[in-house]
Amino acid sequence: MKIRQNLHIHSRNSCDSACAALDDIQNEMLKLGLKEFGVSDHLHSAYNDCDITSSREEFAGGRRAKEFHFGIEVSAMSRWECEKIARGDYETNESDPVYGLRQVSGPAHDPVCIALTEEKKLNWGIEYVIGGVHWALYPPPEREEIYFDYFRQMTALAEDPLVDIIAHPWDDLAAWFKRVNEGKPDYQAVLDIPQKYHDQFCETLLKHNKCAELNLTALTHPRYPEECLKYMWALFAQWREAGVKFVIGSDQHSAHANEVMFSAGSLLLDAYGFKEENIKYFFS
Repeated sequence: MKIRQNLHIHSRNSCDSACAALDDIQNEMLKLGLKEFGVSDHLHSAYNDCDITSSREEFAGGRRAKEFHFGIEVSAMSRWECEKIARGDYETNESDPVYGLRQVSGPAHDPVCIALTEEKKLNWGIEYVIGGVHWALYPPPEREEIYFDYFRQMTALAEDPLVDIIAHPWDDLAAWFKRVNEGKPDYQAVLDIPQKYHDQFCETLLKHNKCAELNLTALTHPRYPEECLKYMWALFAQWREAGVKFVIGSDQHSAHANEVMFSAGSLLLDAYGFKEENIKYFFS
């Protein structure tokens, strides 16, 4: 199966290590023969509004192919945290809250929110929204509490009418478990995710007509043990059989596209039985 879509690309305007220019993204994605692709820089909180404004300005400042679209990746955040940052209510001697208030504790199980509104979406000309879980939101350190926190965040994103796609389900869970596993990634934690959460989240995706992402970085990266990669591919194949539609994204943060990743992704899509009809194309 040839990959013809990539809706998860970060540009040099993103708040993290991403460094690609939009002209380079466009040229490289067209060279790969994609029929739809898009930039989707991070919006964690209101602190990152300026990054999306910069991304939009660069997008609007060039001649863009019809295949190139302007999206966004929002993070699930604690409502307490979003409101506090929007008010500027944090200590000036603390680090800038680029990733939220990671350096302070917060209320466990506070409602999940995103920093995007209908007004912002319209003003920025956003064509699609990816929602991602990037960290636990202050749960107690017990394993079951962390599983539940990731699950409730993914569920809240899938239920949000502004979100179209759920990014990299369960990704970075092993890294987060470092905090309760003596500083080592706990890959067994991925294999032990309770099946009830997989089943319930699949039902939520179907109920709200949301797509799950086949994230090429998460599903091909050598940092993950082969057992974990097989586990996640098999899980997504189960969701596919239940009727879930998928979107393909590279999650590029580098200056240039990784063509080897696309080739590896194509082989894995074939190996796990994915076909064109399982992919939702938003613009073509």
